[in-house]
Amino acid sequence: MLSPPSSPPRLPGYDLQEPTEADARASLQRVFGPERGEERWASACRDVGLAAGRVHGTAQLQRVAQALAAQGGPAAAVARSVEIRMRTYARLAASAATPGGAR
Repeated sequence: MLSPPSSPPRLPGYDLQEPTEADARASLQRVFGPERGEERWASACRDVGLAAGRVHGTAQLQRVAQALAAQGGPAAAVARSVEIRMRTYARLAASAATPGGAR
């Protein structure tokens, strides 16, 4: 098993870090249990031509989240949660980067 990548830096002023593959997998495991959660994640990764455990960056995570959403039901709810977290992080990061943004 690969060692997990180091945690992304936290967003100053918000104590928030960019969502990662590990976050999405943990969410699925909370909903489906460890084995079924991993099966759902692996299936979504395969659907977009990626390998589970090797999803890096926002663009790849977004692609897997979209494939997860296509599974429907609770998997779609988890995908929506991941997408909301990604969007929230991006907007807060943009705000923090502008003059007068987060401090």
